[in-house]
Amino acid sequence: MPVEIGLEMYAEKPVALPFFTGYVARGLLLHAVRRVDPAASGLLHELDVRKPYSVTPLGFKSRSRVEGGYELDPQAPCFVHFRFLRDEYSTFILNYFQKENSLMVFDAVFRVASLSVNCKSYVDLEKEAQVVDRFRLVFRTPTYFASLGSGFHWVFPDAVKVFSGLMRVWNLFSDGRQFSKEEYLAYKEWLTKNVGVCEYDLHTRLAVMRRKKATGFVGWVTYEIKDKESEWNKITCMLAKYAEYSNLGGNRTGGFGIVHMLPYKT
Repeated sequence: MPVEIGLEMYAEKPVALPFFTGYVARGLLLHAVRRVDPAASGLLHELDVRKPYSVTPLGFKSRSRVEGGYELDPQAPCFVHFRFLRDEYSTFILNYFQKENSLMVFDAVFRVASLSVNCKSYVDLEKEAQVVDRFRLVFRTPTYFASLGSGFHWVFPDAVKVFSGLMRVWNLFSDGRQFSKEEYLAYKEWLTKNVGVCEYDLHTRLAVMRRKKATGFVGWVTYEIKDKESEWNKITCMLAKYAEYSNLGGNRTGGFGIVHMLPYKT
């Protein structure tokens, strides 16, 4: 089942952090898993495969701006969340914190003040999905999608790209319902005819990750669903909620593509 582990931490001293800290959060996760099981860490770090986790960038209060980022205020809490699409991987993090109460971020020790665990089974995600005519996705960190055959990223949340991509991730990791190839193709056709963007407020943002950088969009999008009779309506809402655990698009394991689903209000 999908599991989210949240940490509230306090740094022992001020530390300079980059503007975008998604890759820092990923490094913390992989370090903790490696300390518990090096083989599992290698699997999570394997290239060119969809990985069963995502992270959020570090959330912190800054006390000044520095070259390349901000200086963290050690008097205020720092937050990070690790999400796992299979619950067996979350046990590595929990096992780590049974023995340790701190993490190193660059040259600073961060003491863990509290740890929270939230989970939702694949079966429950399916059961709780409801028929709707509209819903909103809020894109909290830069999001982009691969564009086959092009050197550019796709920087708009087209419904077919968003939800067919989520179905592929769901199929890889779900211990509940699985969708066949025929169902996947039927769903893509249904999305094309029945789901569209009816309003949005988006802008692009550049995220720098050491020597790499990528541009993605942030903001919100409202999707409208014309067909209220098809089961695909509920499936679309299920996948939108699942995105809160999986993240969306490229580099989702590095803090890109963080989304939140909201019921639509006029």
